[in-house]
Amino acid sequence: MTTSNGLEQVRAAIAALAAGKADLPGFEALVAQALRNGSLTPEIAWSVLDDAIASGAIHADTLNRLGLERLAADRTRMRVSPAQSDLAASGHTRINEARVETEWVDPQSVDASSGPIEIGHLLGHRYRLERELGAGGMGTVYLASDEEVPGESFAVKVLKPEIREYPESLALLREEVRKTRSLQHPNIVGVYSLNADHGEVYMLMEYLEGKTLATLLEEDFGRGMPMNRAWPLIQDFCAALAYAHDHNVIHSDLKPANVFITTSGRAKLLDFGIARAARGRRSSIDPAAFGALTPAYASCEMLQGSEPDERDDVYALGCVIYEMLSGKHPFGRRSPLQAREAGMLPAPIATLSRAQNAALARALAFDRAKRTSSIEAVLAGLAARTVSRTGLIKGIGAASAVLLIAVLIGWILWSRQPAATSAGRAQDNSLAHARSLALRSRALAVDRSDPAFQEGTRSLAEAEKQVSAGGASEGTPVLVQAVTELAAANHSGKRFARLGSSSDEVNIALNLCQKKGTPCAAADFAAEVPHMAVLAPFYLDLTGVNNREFAAFVAARNYKTGAERDNGLFTREGSAAAVFRQGANWKTLRDASVTAGNDASTYPVRGIDYDSAKAFCDWRGKRLPTEDEWEFVARGVDHKLFAWGNDPNGGGADSTGRRLLPVDQQSATGRFSNRGLGGALWEWVAPNEGAVPVLRGPSWQETDPVRERLAARRMEDPTHAFADVGFRCAQSLEMWPDAPGFKAN
Repeated sequence: MTTSNGLEQVRAAIAALAAGKADLPGFEALVAQALRNGSLTPEIAWSVLDDAIASGAIHADTLNRLGLERLAADRTRMRVSPAQSDLAASGHTRINEARVETEWVDPQSVDASSGPIEIGHLLGHRYRLERELGAGGMGTVYLASDEEVPGESFAVKVLKPEIREYPESLALLREEVRKTRSLQHPNIVGVYSLNADHGEVYMLMEYLEGKTLATLLEEDFGRGMPMNRAWPLIQDFCAALAYAHDHNVIHSDLKPANVFITTSGRAKLLDFGIARAARGRRSSIDPAAFGALTPAYASCEMLQGSEPDERDDVYALGCVIYEMLSGKHPFGRRSPLQAREAGMLPAPIATLSRAQNAALARALAFDRAKRTSSIEAVLAGLAARTVSRTGLIKGIGAASAVLLIAVLIGWILWSRQPAATSAGRAQDNSLAHARSLALRSRALAVDRSDPAFQEGTRSLAEAEKQVSAGGASEGTPVLVQAVTELAAANHSGKRFARLGSSSDEVNIALNLCQKKGTPCAAADFAAEVPHMAVLAPFYLDLTGVNNREFAAFVAARNYKTGAERDNGLFTREGSAAAVFRQGANWKTLRDASVTAGNDASTYPVRGIDYDSAKAFCDWRGKRLPTEDEWEFVARGVDHKLFAWGNDPNGGGADSTGRRLLPVDQQSATGRFSNRGLGGALWEWVAPNEGAVPVLRGPSWQETDPVRERLAARRMEDPTHAFADVGFRCAQSLEMWPDAPGFKAN
């Protein structure tokens, strides 16, 4: 997945280069790394570097050395505007609905007097059709320029004229565009509005450069993609489908032609604007009436008019993956009704293991009840890890292990109910328990797409079958072994961290800006793009480093901090400009902390530059935490927005800081009872990758609620010291701090 700070790192590096604090080879290495790991797309890199070239910060040869000169070719490409560049780096661009939606004119109320649609046509007195991009079942897609916003381009899908003959279909389509507009996901192509103009109905969509999966397979992979090439794409569109299903939206027309592969190699799903909501109203309208259903990829139930279900997308997904890996449709492009009638089965793919082929076959089951139940389960089955038949998988993700332990214990308790319990009541209890566990899985921040979690679930089912065959009892060896293995995994396995800010959380930040009257835009939060990190066991110090501890380091190493060498440090209160304080350093700040009844040595050390923080942790045999580790601990299992919770006004004066306390008196708000994570000091953290460290916080001086969020990040020159900046150390371990008997070093 795309990381959160690639664009910000490159911009900071450009500033350092312009200031003479970095060299060109190092800068180019940073950009190349960001391009390789996906934290920066080639289009965004080219846009930012092109601006830097224009300002004289770098030379045009840099584009050639980074392989970006192709983006300056004559072929038409989307040029990301500066206002959109931060959002585009996160994988999608949010567009203000009011800014792109034109006046709706009922297509049935006017004559189509404007003539046939042609290149050059102006839709809605605004969108100029530049060239045709492709045609499909619903209509033709054009590249269109926005006459009101020069330089901005969109993809415009002009729907077939037949759409006017289905007023209920049109109403349903408008409803679904409104719903799916909220599906802001980096692997879903944005649909901004549905408009009408003199009898023409058109959808305004995000414009991207690349080709559809159907075209890619036809042109480059006639005999199928190798798994290592296909797997990242499969993960991309599975993530999009799972996200949509979590929001009660079913695609209903998944096929290679609706999967778009960008020039940066990411997969994005098209045509969510015609999807139906999983729990929405029933409709008698057949989506095939206007090309929104493809029989070769539709499930039997869809073709028979059943209510849409997530497993319909699972069937289509199985068809798409099978075609990607083999170059052929699993049933020779027959509909599933025809294939079932003919008794067809998908032939095993030679490059897949037996388990992987079996997983794909389950996704392609003709009967919905026998089909794989979720997108996550399909993805897990293709991951192909070996699982013992009598035990649960080793090394399972720890959060997943916690959930499975709950499942096992719940199952044991349920199995010990009195025998007189009726079968119907037992089933009801089991379903209720399953729902409860599903809710708990969200609270534990379990990554449901984690292969270990899915495989562990299947192994648990196998264990339950064995127990059922032999009679359940509290001492069943299989269950005892399973609990033992899961407990061990819980204490030492990797954990999944849900990080960054969702679109809802960004909206909260924007509302806070508006209330306070400070200017901000969605682009300001692009570095907080949501992502899932996998973290090995580590320990984050319960408190920040205090003055006594740092003084011991200085004495032992005869060390001078950056502020001492520079004869001064910077102060910054809130968003005010930094002011240099001549002669100030960590010692003068320590002395200023002395108050009646308090020992200054117990206050957190501050005025520390990044290198000095790193040197201290090295001296202690530790290291600085990564940004992901810091946020994982600070935001806790409930992914809270502020140190005190989710209510911006819930902190009060004491909780939001306003005064700096000794480290052992600060509030314990971290995942493992860590103190001072939010409201004490901004803290230096090591970069997840690349070369630009950042600050996470906030400090007690912050009064802007936007900056008090735990997702807030602050970029400063790492060679400078600041009066509101401190740090704490971390260390890699074999056990998590919440394991029984854990003792910190």
